[in-house]
Amino acid sequence: MSPGSLVFIALIAAFCAWMFGFGKQRPAPAPEDDIHTPVDEGELEAAERELQADGSARPIGEAMAGEEGSDDDDWGPGSGRSSLPGII
Repeated sequence: MSPGSLVFIALIAAFCAWMFGFGKQRPAPAPEDDIHTPVDEGELEAAERELQADGSARPIGEAMAGEEGSDDDDWGPGSGRSSLPGII
């Protein structure tokens, strides 16, 4: 093998290592991804009791009904219609 071939192979190997992120540090996990911290059961039960005692608390479906034209905002999969012209 010629020295040029070895340099080329070394450059290809360095490029591949760079593309695959060899040696790159991983980002810190987001707080919502934390599965190791135990849940404070007492605080959770207190929050549930507070919601049950609150007479104005409603399920999310009822709370969002009629706000911001909920029928017009229904554009996702299964909505059965489209606001784009020419599309059912």
